[in-house]
Amino acid sequence: MLERLRNSCGWRAGAKQISVDAMIPIFAVPILALIAAQTVQCTIIIFVATPILVYYLHHNFLRFLLRTKFFFMWTCTSVIMLMLIFEISVVPLLEILPEENLVFIICVVGGTSCGYVTKVNADSVAQEGTSAQGLELGEGSGELCITCKRRAPPKAHHCQMCQTCILNREYHCKWLDCCIGSSNLKWYLGCLFFSAIAFIYGSNLTMTSVCHPFILIGTILMPDDCSDVYHQLDLALCFISALYSLLVGLVVVFYLIYHLWLIYLGTTSNERRLLEAGSPYDHGMLKNVFRLFCCKT
Repeated sequence: MLERLRNSCGWRAGAKQISVDAMIPIFAVPILALIAAQTVQCTIIIFVATPILVYYLHHNFLRFLLRTKFFFMWTCTSVIMLMLIFEISVVPLLEILPEENLVFIICVVGGTSCGYVTKVNADSVAQEGTSAQGLELGEGSGELCITCKRRAPPKAHHCQMCQTCILNREYHCKWLDCCIGSSNLKWYLGCLFFSAIAFIYGSNLTMTSVCHPFILIGTILMPDDCSDVYHQLDLALCFISALYSLLVGLVVVFYLIYHLWLIYLGTTSNERRLLEAGSPYDHGMLKNVFRLFCCKT
């Protein structure tokens, strides 16, 4: 009976197994949001403690896994949770115009679609590279990669996560669980662009709906007094989601500007890292935080 239930899901290989590290964000993200929505003190504690907790998990456990799904599942869970809170709790407050909600949905769909194509293209390149291990890409096409045992094109660098050489490699993005390179950089930039708008715009719409707003310029509203949001759990959840969305949006904007700057310079983040490796200056903790909360070089 149990075997039939395992095989009735339609997968040829039987029941899909989900690793423990991938399951943690599915429960952790909503639970942390509920705790943060209780009081102002809980909000401060959660927003300060969560990055520290994630860093502890990564430093002691996750970094030993070859390719953990923890960060990717954190991304998926966060996006789904924020979208559900916005549509179920914020929109029914009738403070948002249908056109504003439409713009927000378009940005969410745009960011999600670009992120999906980014990952699909990266996985396709990684799969082709893995299946071709031991075969040269062409005579004189580049230096022989010691790990791949094949000749890679110029400006291609090996990724330990994808286990293949990526052309114009930027880094391995943890939050999308894929490498960023020439095959998907434009889609990654599109993901950053639409996601930045969705996070920041959605945060503004939420805060101006649950808080007392004021007119900044013309029809642009900004939140003023949010002291009453903790009187109701649903309003507090909306406020927490808006704050979380704003912080994520600012980080996404930073990386969008960073990549546009790299394109202007005609280089990649991986090439800059290789140059900095020979530099006498050590960025220390700042470099570790960069690697943790965005990518693995």
